[in-house]
Amino acid sequence: MNEINNSLIEARGPNKIKFKGKWFTSSFIILNNEVIEPWEHSEVIGFDIDDFSLALKNQSELVLLGTGDLQIFPKNSILTQLLKEGIGVEVMDTVSACRTFNVLTSEYRSPMAMLIIEANL
Repeated sequence: MNEINNSLIEARGPNKIKFKGKWFTSSFIILNNEVIEPWEHSEVIGFDIDDFSLALKNQSELVLLGTGDLQIFPKNSILTQLLKEGIGVEVMDTVSACRTFNVLTSEYRSPMAMLIIEANL
């Protein structure tokens, strides 16, 4: 078996996620076990294909899109374009995306996670 040193999401709280010992309070991306921040997204409305440029550039097999407190799908045209490029996108609320990330990572898979953390207003 090919072992990959992937870290798990360690904890979640109201409007925050702990990954690799650090609490994140704004949206971020996990790609190849590294954090990409800031990711200036607090909602899915208005997404376009450019918002998935990292997934396209890195030819990610699977993207977990955590859309905040609610599951909100981006436009079908975006999902269709990504599928044509061989990139699967699983859309779910951010808590579910964190759980799924940990399950897949525990199976030595390497999903890309795009996690929206909604700001406390």
